[in-house]
Amino acid sequence: MRPIRTIPLFLALCGVIALPACSGGDSGEKDQTATNANHPAAASNAAAANVAVPGPGAQAIGSKADGLEFGYKWPAEAAAIPELNLWLRGNGDKLLADARAQAKSDQEEAKKSDYPFNGHSYEEDFATVANTPRALVLLSDGYVFTGGAHGMPIATAILWDKSAKKRVATAALLDIPRLATVAKARFCKELDAQRAEKRGEPVRHDDPNELDDFVQCVDMTKQLILPVSKAGKALDTIRVSIGPYEAGPYAEGSYVIDLPMDAALLATVKPAWKDAFVAPAL
Repeated sequence: MRPIRTIPLFLALCGVIALPACSGGDSGEKDQTATNANHPAAASNAAAANVAVPGPGAQAIGSKADGLEFGYKWPAEAAAIPELNLWLRGNGDKLLADARAQAKSDQEEAKKSDYPFNGHSYEEDFATVANTPRALVLLSDGYVFTGGAHGMPIATAILWDKSAKKRVATAALLDIPRLATVAKARFCKELDAQRAEKRGEPVRHDDPNELDDFVQCVDMTKQLILPVSKAGKALDTIRVSIGPYEAGPYAEGSYVIDLPMDAALLATVKPAWKDAFVAPAL
């Protein structure tokens, strides 16, 4: 079973870290929407709905009605870019419409089949993981529940080229196959270290009682890969996010592997983006 994925097609796919509690909306509750955190009414509505108000300049689309709890937020850095802000609002509106349609369909099917309807929820909150002179990089922490045994974390990564004023794929910045080859030893070692910490014992790659996928290294090229900035001046780290069921059972959640840039990783950066990356000083 693979995790549910809701991510723009121009980027790699993966689940994300946080696993909020499953929750569903009450079909009798009034729709509540906050679209601008700077507007007093928006803040008041969000507080009344017990929804966290985004920071200054941040934007949010929220609804709690018709069997659906929905929240979609993006930070001030993204809202300050008109083209990106417009895309995020349009994407959030589409996700809300799709989630409402699915909740309505499931409610009708439950009524027809005479079984209880479990409310749906969709939450996605973008955070800035890099804001450099060349690029703005966002990564969402999200969760979707559609009435099953449990929900699934989701992730969306957005890379904004400030000079070209457009979204770009990670593959526009990095030679992904070469990166996976160069970083494989470091990546697999860190993954096993995190597995061992979660499991309380070292990983045994030949354990006959474990699924191969849960003890072998995963294919990095099939995970969500994005550049981030730890120092805030340039892209200095490669992040690999691995969703549930990819490297371990659902209970282990997601894995995040951060690989600081070095000479070998810098060699995988495409020429047009060489000036956007830097190896952190040791």
